[in-house]
Parts: sequence; structure tokens; C-alpha cells
Amino acid sequence: MNKFNEIVENYFKRSIDSYHSCIQNEENRYLFREIGLSHRDVQPEKDAIKILYNDSRSAYYVIEVRLNLWSKQSNVGHYILILDEENQVLDDYLV
Repeated sequence: MNKFNEIVENYFKRSIDSYHSCIQNEENRYLFREIGLSHRDVQPEKDAIKILYNDSRSAYYVIEVRLNLWSKQSNVGHYILILDEENQVLDDYLV
């Protein structure tokens, strides 16, 4: 189980790092202005990791890592990082 926990923690760490890179992008600053918060007031929290197969007969899958975004005990959205089977970033989105 220790190796599994390490893998899970690495996915969450990568997602948190990616979230911070995303919010540092000036193009995304408007999202926080829309909800009346500073990006500094929003904290990511580990939520879930999903492995999604395209087809049961295929070896292709994606890994979806989800973070909930909290500000003062209130959920204000989520961030999702999507990786392919080689751990390359396919997409990410901030809601």
C-alpha cells in the first residue's frame, strides 16, 4: 500500500502545482474577480483521482485528478488535471 499512497500523492502534488501555474496565468485572473475573491483566498483540497478507459478492449486511458477549491469553509469551484497513460498533460480546467 505504501507505493500506492506514494503514487496517489504524486498525482495530487502534480495537480496542485498545475493549479498554481494555472492561476498565475494572467488570462485566468478574471475568474477570481467574477466570484469576488483573490486567488490567494482560495485553497485547493485533494478530492479524487479517476482512471477512465476509452474502451474496454483498448489500452488507452486517461487519469483525471480533481481538486476542490475552498475559501472560508465554502466550496467555490474545482480544478481538474487530465493526463494520458504516459502521464503527459492532455488538458486542465478551472471551474
